[in-house]
Amino acid sequence: MRTDSPVREAPEKACPEDSTRPGPWQPAGRPAPLVDVMMEQIAYLAGHAAEACPPACPDCMRLEQVKHWLLAPFR
Repeated sequence: MRTDSPVREAPEKACPEDSTRPGPWQPAGRPAPLVDVMMEQIAYLAGHAAEACPPACPDCMRLEQVKHWLLAPFR
């Protein structure tokens, strides 16, 4: 590695500050309610069950796990 070449100094601020962008400590948005996320995932898995899948499909295996836990109180 050559060390005799001149080194350029970096500008103090490479990018101007964007006041609309949240800082690293500020969330970009509010998280969705847990019930909404769970219902969306169950709807996806239920819709996925109607599709033709290859053997050992991860989504089909996840659907079986969800059904097992949801139906556990009725066993």
